[in-house]
Amino acid sequence: MPQHRSKNNQTISPYMTPRELAARWQCSRTSVDRIARRASFTRICLGEGANGLVRYLREEVLHYEKIREIKLT
Repeated sequence: MPQHRSKNNQTISPYMTPRELAARWQCSRTSVDRIARRASFTRICLGEGANGLVRYLREEVLHYEKIREIKLT
């Protein structure tokens, strides 16, 4: 999996949390869950039950955003 670098040359995690996506997309966590499910994002589930963590692959998120771009003419 490719490593991403931030502007200050720090390694960025290959994963994104639902909370990060909600902030990035300026929507609710529920909307992130619904969009991720419909887009068939790979869910990485760490732990179990209500206290488990969910992560999405950053590469998939960036690809999804790219294909959803609409250029206005």
